[in-house]
Amino acid sequence: MKNIYLAYLENAKKIANDKDRLDCHSAILRSLTQLVTVTTLEWVKRFAINDVQAFNSDIERFRKPADGMPVTLLDNLVPIVHSNGGKEYLKGWFEKKAEYPEPLCQALQEWVQFRNKRQAHGVVDQKHAEIWASKTFNLIEQCLFVFEKAMPSINADKLLTIDVANKKHIVETPLFIEGQAVVISEVKQKKTGWKLIVQLLNNDESKEVTEDLPDSNVFVTNDAPYESYKIIEVFTGTEEPHILQHNSPVRQTDTFQGRTDELEALIDWLNDTDSRRCLVYGDGGYGKTTLVLEFINQLLGSELDLECSPPQVICYYSAKMTKWTASGITYFTGIKPVLDDSVRELMLCMYDVLTKDWYTSSGRALIDKAAAALKANKFKRNDVLIILDNTETLASKPQDTKELAKLIDLLGRLVGRVIITSRRQETIEAKQLLIEGLTVTDSVELLKSLAEQHNAKPILQAGEATLRRVSEKLTYKPILLEALVVYISRASVGIEQALDSLYRKSNDELLEFLYEDAWERIGELHKDAFFILASLNCPLDQYSISRVCQLVEIQHSEFQTSLAETHFANVTDYGSHYTLELIELAKRFFIKKLKEKISQEQERIERLTAEVDGYVIKRNEIESAYKQDRVAEAFRGELAKAAKVAFDKGELEYALELFELAIEEDSMNAALHDRYAWVLFHKTDKQEQALELSRKSITLNPDSCDAVVNFAIINYALGNIDVGDEYIELSERLGRPRSFILLRKAIARFHQARNSPISDALVLYGKAMELLQKAARVHQNITGYDLKNLKDIRKYQDEVRRKVAILEKVSKKSKSIN
Repeated sequence: MKNIYLAYLENAKKIANDKDRLDCHSAILRSLTQLVTVTTLEWVKRFAINDVQAFNSDIERFRKPADGMPVTLLDNLVPIVHSNGGKEYLKGWFEKKAEYPEPLCQALQEWVQFRNKRQAHGVVDQKHAEIWASKTFNLIEQCLFVFEKAMPSINADKLLTIDVANKKHIVETPLFIEGQAVVISEVKQKKTGWKLIVQLLNNDESKEVTEDLPDSNVFVTNDAPYESYKIIEVFTGTEEPHILQHNSPVRQTDTFQGRTDELEALIDWLNDTDSRRCLVYGDGGYGKTTLVLEFINQLLGSELDLECSPPQVICYYSAKMTKWTASGITYFTGIKPVLDDSVRELMLCMYDVLTKDWYTSSGRALIDKAAAALKANKFKRNDVLIILDNTETLASKPQDTKELAKLIDLLGRLVGRVIITSRRQETIEAKQLLIEGLTVTDSVELLKSLAEQHNAKPILQAGEATLRRVSEKLTYKPILLEALVVYISRASVGIEQALDSLYRKSNDELLEFLYEDAWERIGELHKDAFFILASLNCPLDQYSISRVCQLVEIQHSEFQTSLAETHFANVTDYGSHYTLELIELAKRFFIKKLKEKISQEQERIERLTAEVDGYVIKRNEIESAYKQDRVAEAFRGELAKAAKVAFDKGELEYALELFELAIEEDSMNAALHDRYAWVLFHKTDKQEQALELSRKSITLNPDSCDAVVNFAIINYALGNIDVGDEYIELSERLGRPRSFILLRKAIARFHQARNSPISDALVLYGKAMELLQKAARVHQNITGYDLKNLKDIRKYQDEVRRKVAILEKVSKKSKSIN
């Protein structure tokens, strides 16, 4: 890789203009620092996994990397590599060298400051361009000198490999594509898995490429349990960031086209803080939800310039007349329960678990209660934005429509600002935004984008006039334009033949036609999965769908790919999780197909359906108990809640101060002692204090399984193996499965072996493998947590085998020398 970057540097010398050369140098430097950061992080995560937990928040920020993030991460990573055998790794990062009197970390920090002040957010005049074009060239040369042992080699299979401290590693992240280095733009977690978005390092034509990443990629952190709301930083035209909480889904499409006027109208409405409600309405298939989610995701991605401050809380709620509980599916019998549920969804921005009084209130009383809670937490009305999606499902009678308007009016006046999407022009006081067909130009561009995505050659080969005529025939409706492109791609027919087939059909007939076409193209196992999904009562999300895939023996990602090629369902993608709703016509289609099966097959599908429903009920019970016991109980006081909020925002020092005050205020709260011990142990070097707090926690509540496990793990990490074994065994009586007990014992011996002489280490690795094999034998898949345990068992089995092979090789080599 070093030679590749040297070639880039040689090409940059040919650029005459200082500003152009500076831009080129900055791209090379950005790519180079990202490359070394990712490869170093992969090595550390493989060979020194425990050491990397302390800066998981930096890894999460690196998913959308600013130029300063590689410097921040390498400041943490380099000492870890040194302490794990790589003494000469990146010599010159912190140290002055004869060739370069200024340490590289300091020189890069100066470049980052210049880049932020001038290139990104200011003016680069001719004088600064001349100075920094030369400085960045020298800085790249210094990086190539210091990074020499950290830069991966390219093997015969075009894979990147690094060898640090005699520990070889194949780099999993695709950082060498089409024979070129890359610059990372973003890493996303989507319903179909992790995606890496890069730009090729090419000064003539920089193509953007999206690559799949494995589920165990270097950007994954497992620091905290799932939270309803994410806390992020957003820029909206000012230098200072805004802290924002949201539960919004991600964009619904990667081929969003047009709607410029509509997006500007939504921006104008957001800037007009006197306007409380905005109604986005129009016929089905025109993309109301797609538009609103595009708008919200542009706001979350700091892509909008606003005249006002953005909302501090964004709550997305899809209006449905059903809800899943531990007792099964519940059907709402009026509008009020649905809108009540949207208010409770909003309150999850402040409370992990809602207490009973939030469920005993309803209507105006519940809205008043929510308004009071928001005010007590210093939220103003303009700080809250509520999105009510698909409200046309809530009212069909005139009286229902009046009740809906009244409750939405109350939400807007008392709680926050509201965006409503509906197929009807609701009778509410609001800014009205009618969504009709796309413009001619946007329709043509959408056809071209979809044709490239689906490889529909007739569309790609058609002229502008033909595409305009096609768009007009399909009323400029996005869903019909997509249906046409998908049909042409699948059936391998021309445009006219496809139009004849589609134009004669109603929407329902068109969908059923597409279902039949897609049904013939999917395998038998995928068909079984859809039979089960159509028969389930529980919500369709990543947990229930994952269980379905497991039972029919197909990969979850493979199922997602087949789903994306059909019109069977609407998917709401939140990035870290997703929900799926089968289109009613599709559901009837699957049931009809199932009834055509023989009775034995129908009975098999019924058994599998019952198993999935039971699994989800069990999982919900465990999740509810986990939150109630471990979160709600720990953070019941105001100071404890403030400590959790500060910790979630990454304000560690402030959070620790608040934890201390919370412990004084609620000194008998066992769960709070346990959570504070976890924070101290995983985020600071105060290990002894963490141990004492953990001990106090189990003294206050000896029956807390989570506290007992935490105490055992802390003892393991401190080398107290016997004490750790004693308490990890106690956790079995309190509810932990036997496989978990054996796994934790094995992990403790695995890490103890790392710091032991070769002969002792081999004994410890042998014991660890024995425990892991027992854990695999007794393992049972009952909940989602059990699946994680099984993955860990397999991971550590692989790690133990690899470590033993290395030690045996070293031992033989040592004996032959002697």
